[in-house]
Amino acid sequence: MAHNHHHHNHNVDDASIWKLWVSIFLNLAITIAELVGGILSNSLALLSDAVHNLNDTMSLGITLVAKKISKKKADPSKTFGYKRAEIIAAFINLITLVIVALFLIKEGFERFFDSQVIDGYTMFWVAIVGLIGNFVTAALLWKESKNDINMRSAFIHILSDGLSSVGVIIGGWLILEYQLYIVDTILTLIIAGYILWHSYYMLRETINILMESKPDNIDINELKLAIQKIDKSA
Repeated sequence: MAHNHHHHNHNVDDASIWKLWVSIFLNLAITIAELVGGILSNSLALLSDAVHNLNDTMSLGITLVAKKISKKKADPSKTFGYKRAEIIAAFINLITLVIVALFLIKEGFERFFDSQVIDGYTMFWVAIVGLIGNFVTAALLWKESKNDINMRSAFIHILSDGLSSVGVIIGGWLILEYQLYIVDTILTLIIAGYILWHSYYMLRETINILMESKPDNIDINELKLAIQKIDKSA
């Protein structure tokens, strides 16, 4: 009976790894489509969304690597095991993301003073392709996200991608109908601002883990009091 249970867990893990691989390729395809679409349509918002998607592709990759690495046992050289490799990868990913987001904000502000013509048609349809890709990825990860924290994090990332794709679709439509090119700049600043805000909190958490800080939910004073009480009662 115990053997069957173990086999079932192994299958669940295999299923989530397979779904992660599919999600990574889907997101990579969306990123490339939005990158090319952003360059062709001259849309900074599409390029921002491509960066957002690239970040989530990296997050999915980190989740996949974490699943693989966490299975490795501790050895004489890595006595605590290999789980921290995921944190190091996340740290590098976040630093890169902050640099790109700051660059997009700089470009966005420059466009406020130097408005450029944008191909709303390309912007609109590429963002729709992006939204469909996000929807398929979210559907793939939904089941596993209910009881796996890494998969839940990946699922939430994909949902936020879907939301920014909706924003770009609306922006593309406004440019098509009313030539409101300023919408592209506003969307760029919103998406890049969101990336920065999100990265700030994740970087803080990542640095805390790397610095071996105390967990947020532990109050040192309460802990001291509890230990003193034990001493007195003893």
